[in-house]
Amino acid sequence: MPTEIAILLGLILLNGAFALSEMAVITARKSRLKQMAASSRGARAALRLAEKPQDFLSTVQVGITLVAILTGLLGGRAFGAMITGWLNRLGWEGPAVEKVGVVSSVVLITFATIVLGELVPKRLGMLASERVAALIAIPLEILARICHPIVVLLSAVSRTIVRLLGFGRRRVNLVSEEEIRMLVAESAEQGVIEPVERRMVNRVLRLGDRPVEALMTPRRKICWLDVQASLADNLATMQSTPYSRYPVKSGSDADVMGVVEVKSLVENLVNQEAPDLFASMVAPLYVPEGTPALTLVGRFHDAQTQMALVVDEYGDILGLLTTDDLLSAVLGSAAHTEQSPDSPLVRRPDGSLLVAGALATEELRDALGGVDLAAEAEEYHTVAGIIMAQFGHVPRVGEALEWAGVRFEVVALDGAHIERLLVTPLDQEAPAVSDAGDPAA
Repeated sequence: MPTEIAILLGLILLNGAFALSEMAVITARKSRLKQMAASSRGARAALRLAEKPQDFLSTVQVGITLVAILTGLLGGRAFGAMITGWLNRLGWEGPAVEKVGVVSSVVLITFATIVLGELVPKRLGMLASERVAALIAIPLEILARICHPIVVLLSAVSRTIVRLLGFGRRRVNLVSEEEIRMLVAESAEQGVIEPVERRMVNRVLRLGDRPVEALMTPRRKICWLDVQASLADNLATMQSTPYSRYPVKSGSDADVMGVVEVKSLVENLVNQEAPDLFASMVAPLYVPEGTPALTLVGRFHDAQTQMALVVDEYGDILGLLTTDDLLSAVLGSAAHTEQSPDSPLVRRPDGSLLVAGALATEELRDALGGVDLAAEAEEYHTVAGIIMAQFGHVPRVGEALEWAGVRFEVVALDGAHIERLLVTPLDQEAPAVSDAGDPAA
């Protein structure tokens, strides 16, 4: 009897070894295994197993199934007889005692199998996945070779069934963008990464979906140098603005001549008696509207430039985009280190926000703690665009509306463009203001 109990315990532990192996190889990070592979045969074997998960999982499943069958055959009879003997010694007799013994043995074996053969090993496999995977990979490879004929048969049958269900040759993305976002969110909640790192990763993922017009400086705000203007006028423009490069026009911004960098301009001014501001002018980079912003990273690198002009289908200039705009899209409000009145987003002591109309809708969402701005917001790239659509007309200074749990008040206009807005979450709102701008009665 003790022999059968020892065999039963061994089978349960063997089941646990298979469960441990399965969880460790599945959850092990390939990047970490590749680092370990330089000095560990086990890590190299674990990588080979991870490359062919179908064969590996089939091998593990064969082992678990055989162990379960043997546990059922040996455990029910041996353990049941032992429990029945204990009950008989306690004075319990009769046919029912044998049934109680069998049922009790099934319950105890099931409990031990779940705890010692599944839960504990899988937990250990998750806690030290790379180390465990490297430890058990070589024995698993040997077992896989032994079970290869059975695995081939099982794989062929499973593939046939999957094809019959209509999923035969469909490629499955192992990791989706949404899963990456969830992983980043969980890591931030557990303190593995900082909240600011989480926001930056999400912005990088979002950058591939944002068109260039969502980040560009609109045409009416572009600061130009003009070949038809005097040297003094162009120098005055440069002195009054903080930019390191400028687009160049000839009279009208419909006639674009090129792009100049301040560094080159300074060299020309120093080295020439009669300086020519535009001697080092280069051809501009044009990109069509709708171009994903992320593709500009490669375009800027290939063209050896840091500025692009966005054009519509007719070739008209819509706006201007620089590498600084891409960087700001990733860093968010962190790109603006000083909370000056001219910053696109200023947090006020009362919790409200003073935002530029040109602020990206995603930046406003982040600043408001992920407030849902509804599906309509997806059609617009800037806060001004959303609010203009909600008003249904060009608002006046002082007009306000409540939408998506937030109060928006127009505080500055530039012609028909909303220049500045005061954004206040309704749970901390000041006294309501009517459309006319006066306190509501």
